[in-house]
Amino acid sequence: MKYEVYLDTVFLIQFVLNYCVLMLTASFMKLITSRLRIILAAFVGAGGSCLMFLPGGSGAGFKFVVIFGVITFMMIRIAFQVRGYKLNLLMFLTILAVIFLLGGATQWVVGSVGVSGTSWLWLTFIIVFYNLLQFALKKYRRQKSHFVPVTIDLGTEEEMQNKISVIALIDSGNRLREETTGKPVCILENDVFKIQTTKNYEVTYHSLGNREAKMQAFIVPEIVIHFGEGDLKQKEVMIASYPEKITKKGSYHMILHPAYLKED
Repeated sequence: MKYEVYLDTVFLIQFVLNYCVLMLTASFMKLITSRLRIILAAFVGAGGSCLMFLPGGSGAGFKFVVIFGVITFMMIRIAFQVRGYKLNLLMFLTILAVIFLLGGATQWVVGSVGVSGTSWLWLTFIIVFYNLLQFALKKYRRQKSHFVPVTIDLGTEEEMQNKISVIALIDSGNRLREETTGKPVCILENDVFKIQTTKNYEVTYHSLGNREAKMQAFIVPEIVIHFGEGDLKQKEVMIASYPEKITKKGSYHMILHPAYLKED
């Protein structure tokens, strides 16, 4: 049986796939590189993929493995400039895993709809799955980050200090909410900054030695949570002023409600 292969279509699909795979690999491995290097490596990889469709004779399978291995290591070198055989091998295995995850999911979905020869459908699902994986990775890292820097916009007058920066603990078990508004509540040590506002709220909390106590709370215009992969801004955040030290060691001064980790 003979098949017709259009190399321009193969090149386009492989270029997009390689670009997405390399970008995901950079995210997984937390590597810093330029978009230009990623594009150049994806271009080289797409060209190498086209070589696999040239007539191969009896050694076609061996040729496929050799070309795939050489091209993959070339993409690693161009995109990330890693050195050392151990790191190169780790990158190679990571790329294989990402290709299996991204390409396999795309192939399964495209095959399920019964139009596997439609190139635009391949491109669409590659891009969709790429964005879903990037979103899932970003969300996972935010949930796993226990301590993050936070900048709080206090909304005070210009001549006064209107922003403060603190280290916050992400407390996944924090379910504290203000009763009248239902807003999730973050907790800030009173010694960090004594807020003066015309509209205060009261938040009831329970702790060791205090079966039921009250904290004064207020709404700030904005907080900025600084993650490694980018900043997350949240508007109109409820913050309660805790009268004591949150931790004896003083390693953090704020408890962040997990509801504020979600993007609006």
